[in-house]
Amino acid sequence: MKPFDRGVRSLFVALAVGLAWGIRGDFGHVLGASFPGAMLGLSFAFVSGQRAMFRWMPVMAAASALAIGAGGMMSYGILHGYAQSDTFINYSYGFFTLVLEGGAWGTFGCGILGLLLERDRVKLREWLTAPIVVALSGYAIFFVVVRVCGFHINPPRSDLSIAFTGGAIGWIAWLALTKRNYGLRGAILGYLGFGLGMAGARLLANASVHQPFPVNHWNIMEVGAGFFGGLVFAWGMLGPKAPEAPRKLPFTVLSVASAIYVMGLIPLLHRILRINPEKRIEEWVTALSGYSYVDAEAVSRMVLNTIHVTCALAFLGAAIWVLAFVNDRSQLRAFPALYLGAVMLLIQNLNVLYFFYPRQEGTINMHFVFWVLFSIMMVLAFFIQCKREDLPDADFERVPWLRWAVTGAVVYVLILAGATITNGEITMRSANTRWPVWAWSDGPFPR
Repeated sequence: MKPFDRGVRSLFVALAVGLAWGIRGDFGHVLGASFPGAMLGLSFAFVSGQRAMFRWMPVMAAASALAIGAGGMMSYGILHGYAQSDTFINYSYGFFTLVLEGGAWGTFGCGILGLLLERDRVKLREWLTAPIVVALSGYAIFFVVVRVCGFHINPPRSDLSIAFTGGAIGWIAWLALTKRNYGLRGAILGYLGFGLGMAGARLLANASVHQPFPVNHWNIMEVGAGFFGGLVFAWGMLGPKAPEAPRKLPFTVLSVASAIYVMGLIPLLHRILRINPEKRIEEWVTALSGYSYVDAEAVSRMVLNTIHVTCALAFLGAAIWVLAFVNDRSQLRAFPALYLGAVMLLIQNLNVLYFFYPRQEGTINMHFVFWVLFSIMMVLAFFIQCKREDLPDADFERVPWLRWAVTGAVVYVLILAGATITNGEITMRSANTRWPVWAWSDGPFPR
């Protein structure tokens, strides 16, 4: 694949996952993380340019949604606080833990996408043994680090990210030992892309506080983490011809169920589990009253009803997707990623009253930026659909461990070098430290 072609396709994946991760920031936890996971599977299947990938798309999206969504159980707020500190021992530790946590987040979703597309189809016993290895490895590392050594990664928060790091080690080792090289490639690229992506995006967020226009630095980090993770994964995985998906009834049933889950249930669950109607209406009424709306309560109920309509439209999109899947209408392969992105963007915008609050002068409104990212996705989708589909095969049997390890180390060092410039008095206003254990809310840092 020519570099420009690969770059355009990789950019689409980067924008899709970056946008989704930015939206995820408003909802959080397992459910919130399932959305960027789903977008990773949908966008990668689309940009592959292969009809066979349209048959794989529902299962790929559901699998990556569940795998990346599981990472939502980890706590990472304080880790970002460490990376905002102005002392070397704390911010170097903070960026390192972000590499570990972002890597653990990405390696499972990216690895499972590669595993699904292995030429030699994965056996049932392998699907059963892999999670056992991951669980045992995760528990072993957690037991040694936390129970035996007594080390806590971000006190007083959960140490679950240590278990996820252990599980990622077991996952990569299992893929290497079973010679599942396409899955292994995906897992390592996911680890490097999302790990270094989260650390690098935090550096950009730190830098953003020094420019003159107010901006939500958390949104900068979230969008950047998804963008870099999706970009690295897509760039490194595009090329090989996908195997034909099974034409048997069980796979069709699984695919239909996956499409309904991804397109319909994920938005609906965001409404049910992450938007409390009574609490949100009260908050909306207060906000809208401040914006001089005469009947703020009526407008608030209209917002809630519009979210309900959007959730209903999500199931309509799922029905269209299922019909296209059953009838092999692969020319609609851009539809799932664009439709789900639009649905979730609308739900997020409505939830924060983006369409109702006055324009904020002199600020960078990230909700507007989200629409810019989505618009670029739509433009790219048009050109990607016009590309030829006879993509060349590639030999992905060799995993360049040394080159990737050296590249990752160099990028990490560059991130630390950048932090010497970006971190300081301003970032300390929302920082945490590990040595000593301190938070910005505790008063002046004990120098």
